[in-house]
Amino acid sequence: MVVLTVVMAVTLGCQRPNSSSNRETANSGHDVPLASKNPGNDSTTGSDPKRKDLSDKKAWFEEVSHTGIDFHFSSGRSAGEFAIIESLGGGVGAFDYDLDGLPDLLFAGGGTLDNKQVVGRSCGLYRNGGQLHFTNATEFADVVAADFYTHGVYPADFDNDGFEDVAISGYGGVQMFHNQGDGTFIKMPSLVTHPEHPWSSSLAWADFDRDGVLDVYVAHYVNWSWSNHPICAGVNVPREVCAPRDFSAVGHAIYFGNGEGGFKRMDREVGLRDDGKGLGVAASDIDLDGDVDLYVANDTTDNFLYINDGTGRFQETAVLSGVAGDERGFSTGSMGTLVLDANQDGLPDLWVVNFERELFGLYRNDGGTLFTNVSRASGFAAFDGSFVGFGTVAIDYDLDGDLDLIVSNGHVSYASPNTPFKQLPLLLENNNGHFSRVQFDGGYFRSGHSGRGLASADLDGDGILDLVVSHLEEPVSVLKGFVRTNTPATKVQLIGRQSNRNAIGAVVHLSDRRIAMQNGGGSYLSSSEPRIWLTGNSPEAPQRIRIVWPSGKEVDHVFSSNEKQCTIIESP
Repeated sequence: MVVLTVVMAVTLGCQRPNSSSNRETANSGHDVPLASKNPGNDSTTGSDPKRKDLSDKKAWFEEVSHTGIDFHFSSGRSAGEFAIIESLGGGVGAFDYDLDGLPDLLFAGGGTLDNKQVVGRSCGLYRNGGQLHFTNATEFADVVAADFYTHGVYPADFDNDGFEDVAISGYGGVQMFHNQGDGTFIKMPSLVTHPEHPWSSSLAWADFDRDGVLDVYVAHYVNWSWSNHPICAGVNVPREVCAPRDFSAVGHAIYFGNGEGGFKRMDREVGLRDDGKGLGVAASDIDLDGDVDLYVANDTTDNFLYINDGTGRFQETAVLSGVAGDERGFSTGSMGTLVLDANQDGLPDLWVVNFERELFGLYRNDGGTLFTNVSRASGFAAFDGSFVGFGTVAIDYDLDGDLDLIVSNGHVSYASPNTPFKQLPLLLENNNGHFSRVQFDGGYFRSGHSGRGLASADLDGDGILDLVVSHLEEPVSVLKGFVRTNTPATKVQLIGRQSNRNAIGAVVHLSDRRIAMQNGGGSYLSSSEPRIWLTGNSPEAPQRIRIVWPSGKEVDHVFSSNEKQCTIIESP
Protein backbone atom coordinates (compact mmCIF):
# COMPACT_ATOMS: atom_id res chain seq x y z
CA MET A 1 0.00 0.00 0.00
CA VAL A 2 2.93 2.34 0.66
CA VAL A 3 4.24 1.73 -2.86
CA LEU A 4 0.85 2.46 -4.37
CA THR A 5 0.51 5.72 -2.45
CA VAL A 6 3.91 6.94 -3.60
CA VAL A 7 3.22 6.08 -7.22
CA MET A 8 -0.15 7.78 -7.18
CA ALA A 9 1.40 10.89 -5.69
CA VAL A 10 3.92 11.03 -8.51
CA THR A 11 1.59 10.36 -11.42
CA LEU A 12 -1.53 12.21 -10.34
CA GLY A 13 -2.35 15.04 -12.71
CA CYS A 14 -0.96 15.90 -16.13
CA GLN A 15 2.61 16.17 -17.30
CA ARG A 16 4.15 18.19 -20.11
CA PRO A 17 6.73 16.50 -22.31
CA ASN A 18 10.37 16.91 -21.40
CA SER A 19 12.25 18.88 -24.03
CA SER A 20 14.89 16.15 -24.24
CA SER A 21 12.45 13.23 -24.38
CA ASN A 22 12.65 10.46 -26.95
CA ARG A 23 9.40 11.66 -28.40
CA GLU A 24 10.81 15.12 -29.18
CA THR A 25 13.85 13.52 -30.81
CA ALA A 26 11.87 11.04 -32.91
CA ASN A 27 9.40 13.68 -33.99
CA SER A 28 11.87 16.45 -34.67
CA GLY A 29 10.61 16.89 -38.22
CA HIS A 30 13.85 15.88 -39.95
CA ASP A 31 13.57 14.08 -43.27
CA VAL A 32 15.97 11.31 -42.20
CA PRO A 33 14.49 8.56 -39.97
CA LEU A 34 15.91 8.32 -36.47
CA ALA A 35 17.50 4.91 -37.15
CA SER A 36 19.56 6.33 -40.03
CA LYS A 37 21.30 8.83 -37.76
CA ASN A 38 23.18 6.01 -36.06
CA PRO A 39 23.31 3.10 -38.50
CA GLY A 40 25.78 1.13 -36.43
CA ASN A 41 23.46 0.82 -33.43
CA ASP A 42 20.76 -1.82 -33.92
CA SER A 43 19.81 -2.21 -30.26
CA THR A 44 16.59 -0.27 -30.70
CA THR A 45 15.51 -0.62 -34.31
CA GLY A 46 17.49 -3.58 -35.59
CA SER A 47 19.42 -3.78 -38.84
CA ASP A 48 17.29 -5.09 -41.67
CA PRO A 49 19.08 -5.41 -45.03
CA LYS A 50 15.68 -5.35 -46.72
CA ARG A 51 14.79 -2.04 -45.09
CA LYS A 52 14.12 0.67 -47.69
CA ASP A 53 13.97 4.45 -47.57
CA LEU A 54 11.11 5.72 -45.42
CA SER A 55 11.33 9.37 -46.37
CA ASP A 56 7.83 9.24 -47.90
CA LYS A 57 6.23 7.94 -44.70
CA LYS A 58 4.68 10.21 -42.11
CA ALA A 59 4.67 7.34 -39.60
CA TRP A 60 5.97 3.79 -39.54
CA PHE A 61 7.06 0.83 -37.40
CA GLU A 62 10.43 -0.87 -37.18
CA GLU A 63 11.09 -4.25 -35.62
CA VAL A 64 13.33 -4.08 -32.56
CA SER A 65 16.21 -6.49 -32.00
CA HIS A 66 18.08 -7.27 -28.77
CA THR A 67 15.16 -6.51 -26.46
CA GLY A 68 15.97 -9.35 -24.08
CA ILE A 69 12.72 -11.12 -25.02
CA ASP A 70 13.41 -14.68 -26.10
CA PHE A 71 10.01 -16.32 -26.39
CA HIS A 72 7.71 -18.04 -28.83
CA PHE A 73 4.32 -19.69 -28.59
CA SER A 74 4.36 -23.49 -28.84
CA SER A 75 1.39 -24.86 -30.79
CA GLY A 76 2.23 -28.56 -30.48
CA ARG A 77 2.42 -28.97 -34.24
CA SER A 78 5.57 -31.11 -33.97
CA ALA A 79 3.46 -34.01 -32.65
CA GLY A 80 1.95 -34.39 -36.13
CA GLU A 81 -1.62 -34.62 -34.86
CA PHE A 82 -3.16 -31.89 -37.08
CA ALA A 83 -5.35 -30.98 -34.09
CA ILE A 84 -7.53 -27.89 -34.29
CA ILE A 85 -6.06 -26.65 -31.00
CA GLU A 86 -2.79 -26.03 -32.90
CA SER A 87 -4.41 -23.36 -35.04
CA LEU A 88 -5.56 -20.90 -32.35
CA GLY A 89 -2.18 -19.63 -31.20
CA GLY A 90 -1.52 -17.35 -28.28
CA GLY A 91 -1.65 -13.74 -27.22
CA VAL A 92 0.15 -11.11 -25.21
CA GLY A 93 -0.85 -8.80 -22.38
CA ALA A 94 0.74 -5.36 -21.97
CA PHE A 95 0.33 -4.05 -18.40
CA ASP A 96 2.36 -2.44 -15.64
CA TYR A 97 2.35 -5.23 -13.06
CA ASP A 98 5.00 -3.62 -10.81
CA LEU A 99 3.76 0.01 -11.00
CA ASP A 100 7.04 1.47 -12.21
CA GLY A 101 5.34 3.41 -15.01
CA LEU A 102 6.39 1.12 -17.87
CA PRO A 103 4.17 -1.55 -19.45
CA ASP A 104 5.48 -5.09 -19.01
CA LEU A 105 4.67 -8.02 -21.30
CA LEU A 106 3.15 -11.43 -20.52
CA PHE A 107 2.98 -14.02 -23.31
CA ALA A 108 0.83 -17.16 -23.41
CA GLY A 109 3.00 -20.26 -23.85
CA GLY A 110 0.68 -22.80 -25.48
CA GLY A 111 1.75 -26.39 -24.93
CA THR A 112 2.58 -29.76 -26.44
CA LEU A 113 0.46 -32.60 -27.87
CA ASP A 114 2.88 -35.52 -27.73
CA ASN A 115 1.45 -38.99 -27.07
CA LYS A 116 -2.06 -37.54 -27.31
CA GLN A 117 -1.60 -35.56 -24.11
CA VAL A 118 -2.37 -31.84 -23.93
CA VAL A 119 0.39 -30.47 -21.70
CA GLY A 120 0.83 -26.80 -20.82
CA ARG A 121 4.01 -24.83 -21.46
CA SER A 122 5.22 -21.96 -19.31
CA CYS A 123 4.04 -18.47 -20.08
CA GLY A 124 6.64 -15.70 -20.32
CA LEU A 125 6.59 -12.54 -18.19
CA TYR A 126 9.09 -9.87 -19.25
CA ARG A 127 9.69 -6.86 -17.02
CA ASN A 128 10.24 -3.59 -18.84
CA GLY A 129 13.52 -1.96 -17.78
CA GLY A 130 13.18 1.03 -20.10
CA GLN A 131 14.62 1.84 -23.52
CA LEU A 132 13.01 -1.30 -24.94
CA HIS A 133 15.04 -3.69 -22.82
CA PHE A 134 13.24 -6.47 -20.93
CA THR A 135 14.17 -9.05 -18.30
CA ASN A 136 12.56 -12.46 -17.90
CA ALA A 137 10.66 -12.35 -14.58
CA THR A 138 8.43 -15.39 -15.07
CA GLU A 139 9.77 -17.59 -12.27
CA PHE A 140 10.49 -14.76 -9.85
CA ALA A 141 6.93 -13.44 -10.24
CA ASP A 142 5.56 -17.00 -10.00
CA VAL A 143 3.31 -16.68 -13.04
CA VAL A 144 4.45 -19.76 -14.99
CA ALA A 145 0.80 -20.72 -15.60
CA ALA A 146 1.53 -24.15 -17.08
CA ASP A 147 -1.41 -26.02 -15.56
CA PHE A 148 -2.84 -26.39 -19.06
CA TYR A 149 -2.34 -25.30 -22.66
CA THR A 150 -2.71 -21.51 -22.68
CA HIS A 151 -4.03 -19.04 -25.25
CA GLY A 152 -5.02 -15.58 -23.97
CA VAL A 153 -3.65 -13.05 -21.47
CA TYR A 154 -6.06 -10.66 -19.71
CA PRO A 155 -4.80 -8.37 -16.93
CA ALA A 156 -7.27 -6.51 -14.68
CA ASP A 157 -7.46 -5.33 -11.09
CA PHE A 158 -10.32 -7.63 -10.14
CA ASP A 159 -10.16 -6.84 -6.42
CA ASN A 160 -9.65 -3.04 -6.75
CA ASP A 161 -6.47 -3.01 -4.66
CA GLY A 162 -4.41 -0.99 -7.14
CA PHE A 163 -2.36 -3.85 -8.59
CA GLU A 164 -3.09 -5.56 -11.89
CA ASP A 165 -4.07 -9.21 -11.52
CA VAL A 166 -4.22 -11.52 -14.53
CA ALA A 167 -6.43 -14.22 -16.05
CA ILE A 168 -5.00 -16.65 -18.62
CA SER A 169 -7.32 -18.62 -20.88
CA GLY A 170 -6.72 -22.00 -22.48
CA TYR A 171 -7.63 -25.65 -22.84
CA GLY A 172 -8.74 -26.36 -19.30
CA GLY A 173 -10.52 -23.19 -18.21
CA VAL A 174 -9.07 -19.92 -16.93
CA GLN A 175 -6.02 -19.69 -14.66
CA MET A 176 -6.23 -16.82 -12.19
CA PHE A 177 -3.30 -14.97 -10.57
CA HIS A 178 -3.52 -12.33 -7.85
CA ASN A 179 -0.90 -9.57 -7.83
CA GLN A 180 0.55 -9.30 -4.33
CA GLY A 181 2.06 -5.86 -4.91
CA ASP A 182 5.65 -6.95 -4.36
CA GLY A 183 6.45 -8.05 -7.90
CA THR A 184 5.00 -11.52 -7.44
CA PHE A 185 1.68 -13.23 -8.04
CA ILE A 186 -0.15 -15.87 -6.07
CA LYS A 187 -2.08 -18.55 -7.92
CA MET A 188 -5.80 -18.68 -7.22
CA PRO A 189 -8.25 -21.50 -8.02
CA SER A 190 -8.80 -21.80 -11.76
CA LEU A 191 -12.22 -21.24 -13.26
CA VAL A 192 -13.34 -24.56 -14.74
CA THR A 193 -15.56 -22.90 -17.28
CA HIS A 194 -17.35 -25.97 -18.67
CA PRO A 195 -17.97 -29.42 -17.12
CA GLU A 196 -16.87 -31.30 -20.27
CA HIS A 197 -15.18 -28.85 -22.65
CA PRO A 198 -13.54 -25.99 -20.70
CA TRP A 199 -11.69 -24.66 -23.76
CA SER A 200 -11.61 -20.91 -23.27
CA SER A 201 -10.27 -18.53 -25.90
CA SER A 202 -10.81 -14.78 -25.47
CA LEU A 203 -12.00 -13.03 -22.29
CA ALA A 204 -13.44 -9.59 -21.55
CA TRP A 205 -13.33 -7.89 -18.16
CA ALA A 206 -16.07 -5.36 -17.32
CA ASP A 207 -18.47 -4.41 -14.55
CA PHE A 208 -21.67 -5.69 -16.09
CA ASP A 209 -23.94 -5.25 -13.05
CA ARG A 210 -22.54 -1.82 -12.06
CA ASP A 211 -21.55 -2.78 -8.53
CA GLY A 212 -18.02 -1.38 -8.87
CA VAL A 213 -16.46 -4.85 -9.18
CA LEU A 214 -15.13 -6.44 -12.35
CA ASP A 215 -16.85 -9.44 -13.91
CA VAL A 216 -15.52 -11.54 -16.77
CA TYR A 217 -17.00 -12.97 -19.97
CA VAL A 218 -15.41 -16.21 -21.17
CA ALA A 219 -15.67 -17.22 -24.83
CA HIS A 220 -15.52 -20.95 -25.54
CA TYR A 221 -14.54 -22.47 -28.86
CA VAL A 222 -15.56 -26.03 -29.88
CA ASN A 223 -15.88 -29.52 -28.39
CA TRP A 224 -12.58 -30.91 -29.64
CA SER A 225 -10.91 -33.60 -27.53
CA TRP A 226 -8.85 -36.71 -28.17
CA SER A 227 -12.09 -38.68 -28.26
CA ASN A 228 -13.42 -36.24 -30.87
CA HIS A 229 -10.33 -35.92 -33.05
CA PRO A 230 -11.32 -36.70 -36.65
CA ILE A 231 -8.91 -37.17 -39.51
CA CYS A 232 -9.57 -34.58 -42.20
CA ALA A 233 -8.07 -34.52 -45.66
CA GLY A 234 -6.86 -31.31 -47.23
CA VAL A 235 -6.84 -30.14 -50.82
CA ASN A 236 -4.06 -32.07 -52.56
CA VAL A 237 -2.67 -33.20 -49.19
CA PRO A 238 -3.58 -36.38 -47.30
CA ARG A 239 -4.22 -34.64 -43.98
CA GLU A 240 -5.02 -31.16 -42.75
CA VAL A 241 -6.28 -29.45 -39.61
CA CYS A 242 -10.04 -29.97 -39.41
CA ALA A 243 -12.36 -27.00 -39.88
CA PRO A 244 -14.50 -25.62 -37.04
CA ARG A 245 -17.57 -26.86 -38.89
CA ASP A 246 -16.42 -30.41 -38.04
CA PHE A 247 -17.14 -29.72 -34.36
CA SER A 248 -19.99 -28.46 -32.20
CA ALA A 249 -20.08 -25.15 -30.37
CA VAL A 250 -19.62 -24.91 -26.61
CA GLY A 251 -21.75 -22.42 -24.69
CA HIS A 252 -19.90 -19.39 -23.33
CA ALA A 253 -19.73 -18.36 -19.67
CA ILE A 254 -19.90 -15.21 -17.58
CA TYR A 255 -18.67 -14.80 -14.01
CA PHE A 256 -19.64 -12.02 -11.62
CA GLY A 257 -16.97 -10.90 -9.16
CA ASN A 258 -17.41 -10.31 -5.43
CA GLY A 259 -14.51 -7.85 -5.07
CA GLU A 260 -12.33 -10.28 -3.11
CA GLY A 261 -11.15 -12.46 -5.96
CA GLY A 262 -14.17 -14.76 -5.91
CA PHE A 263 -16.47 -15.32 -8.89
CA LYS A 264 -19.92 -16.79 -9.44
CA ARG A 265 -20.99 -18.23 -12.77
CA MET A 266 -24.19 -16.61 -14.06
CA ASP A 267 -24.53 -17.29 -17.80
CA ARG A 268 -27.97 -18.90 -17.63
CA GLU A 269 -29.32 -16.27 -15.26
CA VAL A 270 -28.24 -13.32 -17.42
CA GLY A 271 -29.47 -14.62 -20.78
CA LEU A 272 -26.42 -15.94 -22.63
CA ARG A 273 -26.96 -18.21 -25.61
CA ASP A 274 -25.66 -21.78 -25.41
CA ASP A 275 -23.96 -21.84 -28.82
CA GLY A 276 -21.30 -19.85 -30.70
CA LYS A 277 -17.75 -20.91 -31.53
CA GLY A 278 -16.16 -17.95 -29.77
CA LEU A 279 -12.73 -16.56 -30.63
CA GLY A 280 -12.98 -12.84 -29.89
CA VAL A 281 -14.94 -10.64 -27.50
CA ALA A 282 -15.07 -6.92 -26.72
CA ALA A 283 -16.88 -5.18 -23.86
CA SER A 284 -17.96 -1.55 -24.18
CA ASP A 285 -20.93 0.76 -23.74
CA ILE A 286 -22.00 0.14 -27.34
CA ASP A 287 -25.38 1.90 -27.12
CA LEU A 288 -24.10 4.68 -24.81
CA ASP A 289 -26.77 4.11 -22.17
CA GLY A 290 -24.39 3.88 -19.23
CA ASP A 291 -23.81 0.13 -18.96
CA VAL A 292 -21.40 -2.28 -20.63
CA ASP A 293 -22.51 -4.40 -23.59
CA LEU A 294 -20.70 -7.22 -25.43
CA TYR A 295 -19.79 -8.06 -29.00
CA VAL A 296 -18.60 -11.64 -29.57
CA ALA A 297 -16.80 -12.86 -32.70
CA ASN A 298 -17.69 -16.47 -33.52
CA ASP A 299 -15.99 -18.76 -36.00
CA THR A 300 -18.44 -19.91 -38.75
CA THR A 301 -21.47 -19.21 -36.55
CA ASP A 302 -23.37 -15.95 -36.09
CA ASN A 303 -21.61 -13.30 -34.02
CA PHE A 304 -23.35 -12.12 -30.85
CA LEU A 305 -24.36 -8.64 -29.74
CA TYR A 306 -25.43 -8.65 -26.09
CA ILE A 307 -27.21 -5.46 -25.00
CA ASN A 308 -27.14 -4.89 -21.25
CA ASP A 309 -30.39 -3.85 -19.54
CA GLY A 310 -28.47 -2.03 -16.79
CA THR A 311 -28.54 -4.84 -14.26
CA GLY A 312 -26.16 -7.27 -15.93
CA ARG A 313 -28.81 -9.13 -17.88
CA PHE A 314 -28.57 -9.24 -21.64
CA GLN A 315 -30.65 -9.41 -24.80
CA GLU A 316 -28.88 -10.89 -27.80
CA THR A 317 -29.69 -8.72 -30.85
CA ALA A 318 -26.98 -9.40 -33.47
CA VAL A 319 -29.34 -10.44 -36.27
CA LEU A 320 -31.81 -7.61 -35.60
CA SER A 321 -28.94 -5.12 -35.22
CA GLY A 322 -27.27 -6.20 -38.46
CA VAL A 323 -23.96 -7.41 -36.99
CA ALA A 324 -24.34 -11.21 -36.99
CA GLY A 325 -22.55 -11.84 -40.28
CA ASP A 326 -21.52 -10.37 -43.60
CA GLU A 327 -23.38 -7.94 -45.86
CA ARG A 328 -25.58 -10.78 -47.17
CA GLY A 329 -26.34 -12.09 -43.68
CA PHE A 330 -24.11 -15.17 -43.87
CA SER A 331 -21.99 -16.25 -40.91
CA THR A 332 -18.27 -15.59 -41.18
CA GLY A 333 -15.11 -17.11 -39.74
CA SER A 334 -14.54 -14.30 -37.24
CA MET A 335 -11.53 -13.99 -34.97
CA GLY A 336 -10.37 -10.62 -33.61
CA THR A 337 -12.79 -7.80 -32.82
CA LEU A 338 -12.87 -4.21 -31.58
CA VAL A 339 -15.25 -1.42 -30.55
CA LEU A 340 -14.14 1.97 -31.87
CA ASP A 341 -15.40 5.27 -33.26
CA ALA A 342 -14.20 4.62 -36.80
CA ASN A 343 -15.92 7.56 -38.54
CA GLN A 344 -15.63 10.08 -35.69
CA ASP A 345 -19.36 10.63 -35.31
CA GLY A 346 -19.44 10.00 -31.56
CA LEU A 347 -20.99 6.51 -31.80
CA PRO A 348 -19.21 3.19 -31.11
CA ASP A 349 -18.76 1.12 -34.27
CA LEU A 350 -17.89 -2.60 -34.47
CA TRP A 351 -14.94 -4.15 -36.28
CA VAL A 352 -14.19 -7.84 -36.83
CA VAL A 353 -11.52 -9.63 -38.88
CA ASN A 354 -12.48 -12.77 -40.75
CA PHE A 355 -11.32 -15.79 -42.72
CA GLU A 356 -9.91 -15.77 -46.25
CA ARG A 357 -12.28 -14.80 -49.09
CA GLU A 358 -14.47 -12.98 -46.55
CA LEU A 359 -14.63 -9.22 -46.14
CA PHE A 360 -13.36 -7.92 -42.85
CA GLY A 361 -16.41 -6.46 -41.15
CA LEU A 362 -16.93 -2.81 -40.22
CA TYR A 363 -20.39 -2.03 -38.84
CA ARG A 364 -21.35 1.63 -38.59
CA ASN A 365 -23.42 2.50 -35.55
CA ASP A 366 -26.62 4.26 -36.68
CA GLY A 367 -27.95 4.65 -33.14
CA GLY A 368 -30.58 2.71 -31.27
CA THR A 369 -28.54 -0.55 -31.48
CA LEU A 370 -28.91 -0.52 -35.28
CA PHE A 371 -25.87 -0.91 -37.51
CA THR A 372 -25.02 -0.82 -41.22
CA ASN A 373 -22.33 -3.02 -42.76
CA VAL A 374 -19.99 -0.52 -44.44
CA SER A 375 -17.11 -2.93 -45.17
CA ARG A 376 -17.24 -2.50 -48.93
CA ALA A 377 -17.84 1.25 -48.80
CA SER A 378 -14.90 1.62 -46.40
CA GLY A 379 -12.44 0.04 -48.82
CA PHE A 380 -11.95 -3.44 -47.39
CA ALA A 381 -13.00 -5.23 -50.58
CA ALA A 382 -9.69 -4.12 -52.11
CA PHE A 383 -7.51 -6.53 -50.16
CA ASP A 384 -8.81 -8.64 -47.29
CA GLY A 385 -10.08 -11.66 -49.23
CA SER A 386 -6.48 -12.84 -49.30
CA PHE A 387 -5.94 -12.83 -45.53
CA VAL A 388 -6.91 -14.79 -42.43
CA GLY A 389 -7.09 -12.10 -39.75
CA PHE A 390 -6.51 -12.61 -36.03
CA GLY A 391 -5.14 -9.90 -33.74
CA THR A 392 -6.22 -6.32 -34.41
CA VAL A 393 -5.81 -2.93 -32.76
CA ALA A 394 -7.19 0.52 -33.51
CA ILE A 395 -4.63 3.26 -32.89
CA ASP A 396 -3.91 6.67 -34.37
CA TYR A 397 -0.52 5.58 -35.66
CA ASP A 398 0.14 8.84 -37.55
CA LEU A 399 -1.39 11.19 -34.93
CA ASP A 400 -3.80 12.83 -37.40
CA GLY A 401 -6.84 12.48 -35.15
CA ASP A 402 -8.55 9.32 -36.43
CA LEU A 403 -8.13 5.64 -35.62
CA ASP A 404 -6.20 3.46 -38.03
CA LEU A 405 -6.39 -0.34 -38.01
CA ILE A 406 -3.64 -2.95 -37.75
CA VAL A 407 -4.19 -6.67 -38.32
CA SER A 408 -1.92 -9.67 -37.75
CA ASN A 409 -2.59 -12.43 -40.26
CA GLY A 410 -1.74 -16.10 -40.70
CA HIS A 411 -3.46 -19.19 -42.03
CA VAL A 412 -4.89 -22.04 -39.96
CA SER A 413 -4.37 -24.60 -42.73
CA TYR A 414 -0.83 -25.76 -43.33
CA ALA A 415 -1.39 -26.25 -47.07
CA SER A 416 -4.24 -24.01 -48.20
CA PRO A 417 -4.62 -23.85 -52.00
CA ASN A 418 -5.79 -20.23 -51.75
CA THR A 419 -3.35 -18.28 -49.60
CA PRO A 420 0.00 -19.00 -47.87
CA PHE A 421 0.39 -20.16 -44.29
CA LYS A 422 2.57 -17.16 -43.43
CA GLN A 423 0.90 -13.90 -44.40
CA LEU A 424 1.68 -10.20 -44.45
CA PRO A 425 0.33 -8.04 -41.62
CA LEU A 426 -1.87 -5.09 -42.55
CA LEU A 427 -1.62 -1.42 -41.64
CA LEU A 428 -4.83 0.30 -42.75
CA GLU A 429 -4.84 4.08 -42.73
CA ASN A 430 -8.10 5.87 -41.98
CA ASN A 431 -8.93 8.70 -44.37
CA ASN A 432 -12.31 10.13 -43.33
CA GLY A 433 -13.77 6.67 -42.76
CA HIS A 434 -12.20 5.07 -45.85
CA PHE A 435 -9.30 2.71 -45.18
CA SER A 436 -6.34 2.15 -47.48
CA ARG A 437 -3.42 -0.20 -47.07
CA VAL A 438 -0.07 1.36 -46.25
CA GLN A 439 2.63 -0.34 -48.34
CA PHE A 440 6.20 -0.89 -47.21
CA ASP A 441 9.24 -1.91 -49.26
CA GLY A 442 10.87 -3.84 -46.44
CA GLY A 443 10.75 -4.68 -42.74
CA TYR A 444 8.13 -6.53 -40.69
CA PHE A 445 5.12 -5.45 -42.74
CA ARG A 446 6.75 -6.74 -45.93
CA SER A 447 7.45 -10.29 -44.71
CA GLY A 448 5.10 -13.17 -44.03
CA HIS A 449 4.28 -14.28 -40.50
CA SER A 450 2.04 -16.78 -38.74
CA GLY A 451 0.43 -13.89 -36.89
CA ARG A 452 -1.96 -14.37 -33.98
CA GLY A 453 -2.07 -12.12 -30.87
CA LEU A 454 -1.52 -8.36 -31.23
CA ALA A 455 -1.34 -5.60 -28.61
CA SER A 456 -0.32 -1.93 -28.54
CA ALA A 457 1.56 -0.09 -25.79
CA ASP A 458 3.95 2.81 -25.34
CA LEU A 459 6.81 0.53 -24.36
CA ASP A 460 9.55 3.15 -24.21
CA GLY A 461 7.54 6.08 -22.86
CA ASP A 462 8.14 8.35 -25.86
CA GLY A 463 4.46 9.13 -26.39
CA ILE A 464 4.14 6.96 -29.50
CA LEU A 465 2.41 3.59 -29.48
CA ASP A 466 4.44 0.48 -30.23
CA LEU A 467 3.21 -2.99 -31.23
CA VAL A 468 3.79 -6.50 -29.88
CA VAL A 469 2.90 -9.55 -31.98
CA SER A 470 2.74 -13.23 -31.04
CA HIS A 471 3.07 -15.88 -33.73
CA LEU A 472 2.80 -19.63 -34.16
CA GLU A 473 6.20 -21.31 -33.67
CA GLU A 474 7.97 -18.03 -34.44
CA PRO A 475 9.65 -15.57 -32.03
CA VAL A 476 7.48 -12.72 -30.81
CA SER A 477 8.04 -9.34 -32.44
CA VAL A 478 8.31 -5.89 -30.88
CA LEU A 479 7.70 -3.03 -33.33
CA LYS A 480 8.69 0.50 -32.35
CA GLY A 481 6.49 3.30 -33.61
CA PHE A 482 7.86 6.43 -35.29
CA VAL A 483 5.95 9.57 -36.24
CA ARG A 484 7.28 12.50 -38.24
CA THR A 485 5.09 15.23 -36.76
CA ASN A 486 4.88 17.53 -33.79
CA THR A 487 1.13 17.03 -33.40
CA PRO A 488 0.35 16.70 -29.68
CA ALA A 489 -0.92 13.46 -28.18
CA THR A 490 -2.04 12.89 -24.59
CA LYS A 491 -2.04 9.54 -22.80
CA VAL A 492 -4.83 9.43 -20.22
CA GLN A 493 -5.12 6.97 -17.36
CA LEU A 494 -8.52 6.73 -15.71
CA ILE A 495 -8.72 5.35 -12.17
CA GLY A 496 -12.13 4.52 -10.80
CA ARG A 497 -13.15 4.80 -7.18
CA GLN A 498 -16.89 4.31 -7.18
CA SER A 499 -16.45 2.60 -10.56
CA ASN A 500 -14.18 -0.38 -11.04
CA ARG A 501 -10.58 0.75 -10.63
CA ASN A 502 -9.72 0.00 -14.28
CA ALA A 503 -12.61 2.26 -15.36
CA ILE A 504 -13.63 -0.30 -17.99
CA GLY A 505 -16.82 0.99 -19.56
CA ALA A 506 -15.87 4.67 -19.32
CA VAL A 507 -16.56 6.88 -22.33
CA VAL A 508 -14.59 10.07 -23.03
CA HIS A 509 -16.37 12.66 -25.16
CA LEU A 510 -14.18 15.13 -27.02
CA SER A 511 -15.24 18.64 -27.96
CA ASP A 512 -15.34 17.75 -31.69
CA ARG A 513 -17.89 14.88 -31.28
CA ARG A 514 -15.29 12.12 -31.25
CA ILE A 515 -15.34 9.58 -28.44
CA ALA A 516 -12.70 7.38 -26.87
CA MET A 517 -13.58 4.33 -24.79
CA GLN A 518 -11.98 2.30 -22.02
CA ASN A 519 -12.96 -1.15 -23.27
CA GLY A 520 -12.57 -4.67 -21.98
CA GLY A 521 -11.29 -7.48 -24.18
CA GLY A 522 -10.77 -6.74 -27.86
CA SER A 523 -8.14 -7.83 -30.38
CA TYR A 524 -7.51 -11.60 -30.27
CA LEU A 525 -6.27 -13.39 -27.13
CA SER A 526 -4.46 -10.16 -26.20
CA SER A 527 -4.66 -7.03 -24.08
CA SER A 528 -3.25 -3.63 -24.99
CA GLU A 529 -1.95 -1.08 -22.49
CA PRO A 530 -5.06 0.19 -20.67
CA ARG A 531 -4.80 3.88 -21.55
CA ILE A 532 -6.90 6.29 -23.60
CA TRP A 533 -5.02 8.24 -26.26
CA LEU A 534 -6.24 11.68 -27.31
CA THR A 535 -4.82 12.85 -30.62
CA GLY A 536 -5.58 15.32 -33.39
CA ASN A 537 -5.76 18.26 -31.01
CA SER A 538 -4.83 21.83 -31.82
CA PRO A 539 -1.47 22.70 -30.22
CA GLU A 540 -2.70 26.24 -29.54
CA ALA A 541 -6.03 25.54 -27.84
CA PRO A 542 -6.77 23.74 -24.56
CA GLN A 543 -8.54 20.40 -24.81
CA ARG A 544 -11.87 19.89 -23.07
CA ILE A 545 -13.23 16.41 -22.49
CA ARG A 546 -16.24 15.00 -20.69
CA ILE A 547 -15.77 11.69 -18.90
CA VAL A 548 -18.76 9.43 -18.33
CA TRP A 549 -17.61 7.01 -15.64
CA PRO A 550 -19.07 3.48 -15.35
CA SER A 551 -20.72 4.60 -12.10
CA GLY A 552 -22.76 7.13 -14.09
CA LYS A 553 -20.87 10.21 -12.91
CA GLU A 554 -20.08 12.79 -15.57
CA VAL A 555 -17.23 15.26 -15.15
CA ASP A 556 -15.48 17.77 -17.39
CA HIS A 557 -11.73 18.06 -17.57
CA VAL A 558 -9.61 20.66 -19.33
CA PHE A 559 -5.91 20.35 -20.05
CA SER A 560 -3.35 21.89 -22.36
CA SER A 561 -2.91 20.05 -25.64
CA ASN A 562 0.85 19.83 -25.16
CA GLU A 563 0.51 17.81 -21.96
CA LYS A 564 1.96 14.38 -22.60
CA GLN A 565 0.15 12.29 -20.00
CA CYS A 566 -2.62 12.72 -17.51
CA THR A 567 -4.02 10.60 -14.67
CA ILE A 568 -7.61 11.34 -13.70
CA ILE A 569 -9.10 9.79 -10.55
CA GLU A 570 -12.85 9.53 -10.12
CA SER A 571 -14.22 11.43 -7.16
CA PRO A 572 -15.67 9.20 -4.41
